[in-house]
Amino acid sequence: MIETPGAPVELTRNWYVIQTKTKKELEAKAYLSMKGVEVFSPTMEIVSARGGRMVSEERALFPGYLFGRFNLLEDYSLVRWGRGVRKIVGFGAEPIPVADEVIELIRHRAQGGELVKKACSFEENDLVRVRSGPMKDLLGVFERWVSDSERVRILLNLVGFHPAVELHYSLLEKVA
Repeated sequence: MIETPGAPVELTRNWYVIQTKTKKELEAKAYLSMKGVEVFSPTMEIVSARGGRMVSEERALFPGYLFGRFNLLEDYSLVRWGRGVRKIVGFGAEPIPVADEVIELIRHRAQGGELVKKACSFEENDLVRVRSGPMKDLLGVFERWVSDSERVRILLNLVGFHPAVELHYSLLEKVA
């Protein structure tokens, strides 16, 4: 595009990766959102065993990073020196935009929100292994999904006995 003197400069808003200070993702997100920057901070669900119970919590999909959509010419200093921000990721001193398709792909996996669900393709009679918890490393056979609770029913392979157990799907992995 050839610019002529006095012609308006095209102001495009692109996505950029913003590195945050240690454990300051929420602070940076709140500050930038308040200043009018569109922020996307995808999270994932982690299920772990604590105190004999299964506990579910959300964690950042990319710890220490978030995506921000802004005009580089107008908003660079606002974002770069924002509360909780370490830097805008790029090559050398030049921030590099992220393609809109990348953000849309992540948003599609998050079904429009920010919680990205783990893609799993368990089918009936698949051999699975428990990855963590009190039944770690036990083998079983996938039986079925249990309603919409993200839990699955497997038949454990114990010595001559196959008890049915319901677990969160993230605790399982397919065995080849």
